[in-house]
Amino acid sequence: MKGYFFCGTDRKLRYGDNRKIRTGVTHKVDGELIMCARGLHASERVLDALNYAPGSYLYIVELSGRTLREGSRLCASERTYITGFDAEGLLLEFARKQALIHIEKIRPYCTEGGYATLVYWLVTGDNTHRSAAEAAARSARSAAEAAAAEAAARSAAEAAAAWSARSARSAAEAAAWSAAAEAAAWSAAWSAAWSAADEMLTEMVRDRIGGAKFDKIMKGN
Repeated sequence: MKGYFFCGTDRKLRYGDNRKIRTGVTHKVDGELIMCARGLHASERVLDALNYAPGSYLYIVELSGRTLREGSRLCASERTYITGFDAEGLLLEFARKQALIHIEKIRPYCTEGGYATLVYWLVTGDNTHRSAAEAAARSARSAAEAAAAEAAARSAAEAAAAWSARSARSAAEAAAWSAAAEAAAWSAAWSAAWSAADEMLTEMVRDRIGGAKFDKIMKGN
C-alpha cells in the first residue's frame, strides 16, 4: 500500500529509535501494532500526512506486513522508503496558493496598499515583501475578528497568515473553511474543498518528483 510520510530533515526515526531513513531501505517493527504508539505510519493522501509531520522531508512509502487503518492514518509493521525530498519550499508555495483562493474576502479589512502587498507576496513569494505582507495579513485578521466578520472572511485571513511550510496544512484548512462557510451543505462543501487542496498538493509533488517517475511509483510498476 502506497502512502506519504513526513520526517525531520535529519531523516531519522523518532522516539529514541534513531534508525536512519534512506531511499530503498525497509524498516520493520515487531510486536502488536498500536495506532500512534507502535508501528510505522503513513497516510494515503499527502495533505493528511501533513497533520502528523514533524518536519518538511517528504517520502513516498510502501507499507506492508501487518497493517491498521484509523481515519486518515495507516500503521504497518514494515515501511519501505521509495523516494523523498525536502518539501520546505514546495509546502510554502502550496500555503500561498491556498491563501490566494479566497483572498478577495479580506479586502474590506486591508488598506489598499496592504492588500496589494499581500497579494504580490502570495503570487510571487518575493521575500523582500514578506515582512510587509505578514504585517498586512495580521492586521486584516485582527480587523476581521474585531468586526465580527463572516466566517469566510476570518478563515481567508487565517489562510493568508500562513508563512511557513509547517503551516501549509493550516492554510489549506482555513481555505476549506472559507469555501464552506456560506454553503448550505457545509460538510459536502468542506470535503470538496479539502479534496481539491489535496489534489493541488499531490500534483505539486508529482511535478517535483517528475510525472513519469511519480506515476510509475504510484502504479507499482
